[in-house]
Amino acid sequence: MNPFSKISLLGRWSIAIILILLFAQTGRAQSYDSLLYSSDSSKTIKATVVRYGDQLLIYKTPRPFAFVTGIPKNIVLAGKESFSKKALPAWGLIIGSTLALLPFDHQTEVGVQNVCHSWHISPDTEYKTIVGFKLGSKDVPVYQLPQNVNTTFYSIGEGFTSIAICGGLYVYGKINQDRRAVQTASQLLQVQLTVGLVTQAIKRITGRESPFAATSPTGVWRPLPGFKEFTKNTPRYDAFPSGHMATMMATVTVLAENYPEKRWIRPVGYTIMVLVGAAMMNNGVHWASDYPLAVGIGYVCGKATVKMNRLVQYKPSRRH
Repeated sequence: MNPFSKISLLGRWSIAIILILLFAQTGRAQSYDSLLYSSDSSKTIKATVVRYGDQLLIYKTPRPFAFVTGIPKNIVLAGKESFSKKALPAWGLIIGSTLALLPFDHQTEVGVQNVCHSWHISPDTEYKTIVGFKLGSKDVPVYQLPQNVNTTFYSIGEGFTSIAICGGLYVYGKINQDRRAVQTASQLLQVQLTVGLVTQAIKRITGRESPFAATSPTGVWRPLPGFKEFTKNTPRYDAFPSGHMATMMATVTVLAENYPEKRWIRPVGYTIMVLVGAAMMNNGVHWASDYPLAVGIGYVCGKATVKMNRLVQYKPSRRH
């Protein structure tokens, strides 16, 4: 048996469960319940306050369906952050790295595939349907378990993993009356929907071929395909930017911003992103140059989501 294939036994659920269990302890951050007063002091709202350093992170219980109703404001806020003066260095890095990677996309793709081949990591996408149903004569899978290493890492980048973490945090928060966990769950769901809308819009504008369907060494760009054409021949148009990478970056950002005491989140999350990125190049779904913009989208949407759903107050410094 290929020793790497044992990794696939973890599956998406196991990874999600491990993360949820780690969130069950608040670490060094102290939290307590408090009351927030409206501007006219006419009503009070229960909130959870988390002390971290010189900050007080304040979490209210999210309103029903706030993860949907907040999407327009989220997109506007992310847009303002993206096109502000302070974002210019980030744009320089995104554009510069994309242009630098673009001419070498084919060589990079082949290089990653050769390394994976030497490690006996199959590029084939293999799933086993665990839960599913029939719709007429068509099989409709509900949950599919990855059957090899590459598929396992590829599947981690899908929204399902983030939704599983979101569900776990929500249940934990409700059981333990932890508004931070409930609010984080709502933010995760909101950012997934926001990132999905943004990346899909850009994909339909840029129209870049996926590597496995490419008709040129770096993929042909066919901007603004018709809706019917895009749906019928999706691989010809949906490579740029990577929705998987944007989703993962948004998830890591929201978790790290809401749980700053858990310093392992970013290094572990970024490591997983690199592995998923390599898996997507191994199976020919994405080019290396599809990633910089995706990372930027995920980061700015994640930051905007946290900013609009969490209050921050700074504690006055103590005099010695």
